[in-house]
Amino acid sequence: MIPTLLLAAALAAAPDGAPSLAAAPLLLQEEWDEEDYQEEDERHPHVHLSVWGGEAFANGAAGRSSSFASFEAAWLLSRVDLGLAVSEYRTLREATRQWTPVLLTRLTERFRTRTGLEAAFTVGLGAGRPSGWVGWYQVAIGARLPVGPLFLAGELAFEQYDIIRLGGGLGVSF
Repeated sequence: MIPTLLLAAALAAAPDGAPSLAAAPLLLQEEWDEEDYQEEDERHPHVHLSVWGGEAFANGAAGRSSSFASFEAAWLLSRVDLGLAVSEYRTLREATRQWTPVLLTRLTERFRTRTGLEAAFTVGLGAGRPSGWVGWYQVAIGARLPVGPLFLAGELAFEQYDIIRLGGGLGVSF
């Protein structure tokens, strides 16, 4: 409530042409939606299991592509997921083996949209083994469509070795 009052005061003091105080009721409604979201989240499941697959493009899509498969288990906190993902990349350019294993700890912040989708921003840190073990990072944006206890997901990720990864996933919540 206090941030809304501060914002309303700032809008009232704003010069001509700036948003008016008439926007304050909309801000109150957004706060109400936020409270509903937190109450709903407490009733929802707390574990997500998902399977991912797709393409990984090396050197920012200028290099050769490779397929990947991944499994992720995540514990849902309020609006943040803490997950462990195990992935396999096929024929990475830097690899000395056909399949490259990658293990990541992923921290995902979820945002519910008005259309029922959940937008997600993810940061992952871990290790991969293209030839020897190396540090691995991941930054991703994505969306989930809940369908009962199941969900469909899509993700665009930027990873180690300038990899751009496009993936789709299917998961279950319980």
